[in-house]
Amino acid sequence: MDIRQLRYIVEIAEKGSVSKASDALYISQSGLNQQLVRIEKELGAQIFERTTHSLKVTEAGEAVLEYAREAIKKEEQMRAFVSDIVDGTVGEISINLAMEQGIEMFCAVFPEFHKVYPNISLKLEDHIVRDQYDLLIKGKLDIGMVMVSSHPQKDLVYEHLANERFLLGIPCNHVLARDYAPDKDGDYPAMDLRLCINEPFSLMFSGSTMREVIDPCFINAGYEPHILFESRTNHIVALMVENGICLTILPESQAKRYSSIRWFRLKDSPGWESCLIYHKDNPPRKAGRYFIDLAKEKAAVLGKRTKPVL
Repeated sequence: MDIRQLRYIVEIAEKGSVSKASDALYISQSGLNQQLVRIEKELGAQIFERTTHSLKVTEAGEAVLEYAREAIKKEEQMRAFVSDIVDGTVGEISINLAMEQGIEMFCAVFPEFHKVYPNISLKLEDHIVRDQYDLLIKGKLDIGMVMVSSHPQKDLVYEHLANERFLLGIPCNHVLARDYAPDKDGDYPAMDLRLCINEPFSLMFSGSTMREVIDPCFINAGYEPHILFESRTNHIVALMVENGICLTILPESQAKRYSSIRWFRLKDSPGWESCLIYHKDNPPRKAGRYFIDLAKEKAAVLGKRTKPVL
């Protein structure tokens, strides 16, 4: 027995006659009668007591109708759910956030996204860039987030969020920050990195994309820095500077969180581009596309340059 035959039984019961049900189902009365006889024979039980002028549901028929209505309901729910999945209005999207850089953007995006797509679950992950590339290629990640100076992966799509500069952080009581003041345009004052040759630094770990931006600054300054600490989090790096232990270089989005540190522009104007990425063969569906568009909109606001705090 299939779902079509179950619909026949329910329609006959609701209409109270085979003739009325056949009209509603757009099939012949004789054809519907044949279907009913076939179903009852298959079940080994009579569903309806039929007379010339009336049709009554039997006790066995009541049980059949209960299951038939439930099966029809489940089938309709399944179709609706599959349709929502195809349309991208229900399901799960796995997103790599690059937590320290991406959490502010995500918090700005999520309320609007959730309002439009309440049935989409966002699975937040945090992987280094190299692992993101691998997961996207294997189809185990839907959307990634990277900060890069180029677009090296040709099989990925890079959606631009913002360009961001890096700033040199010096403890507020350090001699190099003694005459700290904004420049004439209200921007952070400039600092020649060569003046920091004898200073210890706390930086992100070697091999990170952040170091790909930072290390050339020291090469151009003509020396190898004395690295006192390396870390996997910006917060630890900044705390070292806040406590007067060392200097650092951080992206502006993180630097603005630590107003007690004196921040300086660097001569080389180092920077990177933040992007959301996905595989060309697995583009985001409607909800994923909406998330990306919202992120780009919010990033344009969040990525505006800050001003020094005195």
